Amino acid sequence: MLITYFWNNWRYSNAPEGQQPFEKVVGLSKYGFITGLGVGAYDSVILSQTAGFWNTVNCMSYWVVPLTAMCATFASVAYTTTKIRGKDGYFNYILASLATGGIFYRWQKNGPLTHSWTIAIIACATMKKFSDLTGFEPLPLHPQVREEYTSLPFDMTIIKDPRGPRPWE
Repeated sequence: MLITYFWNNWRYSNAPEGQQPFEKVVGLSKYGFITGLGVGAYDSVILSQTAGFWNTVNCMSYWVVPLTAMCATFASVAYTTTKIRGKDGYFNYILASLATGGIFYRWQKNGPLTHSWTIAIIACATMKKFSDLTGFEPLPLHPQVREEYTSLPFDMTIIKDPRGPRPWE
């Protein structure tokens, strides 16, 4: 019940920038937590094939803790820079992305990888801020775009169904 409450009501974009910091931190951290759980489960079951409870916890926490910390850091630094500067802009998200890149470096300890991912995070954050300011949708969710056409307009079966076409065809 508490999980559904957080998932449905606590969002990063519910309030303007510079307001409701705890809601923003929880709103972003839940995505990092869920992503870390998914990647950690994949790693512990498919890749590492851990044996035992503590090995699985270690493998899961390798993914969950840094991803959640990166999301929480992004939200808190974006909030803090908005409060300090007194205005909402791209610079707040760029600074938050750089702070997130610092956590990524402490996690992976690989400079070139950190540089690449920090640039990618800056690009995604800038696109998100551009979308917030102008209303641009980089990935629109219109019904026409999301429809799946799984059947071809002609029948390619070798043996036809003797019962005829179904109501859903």
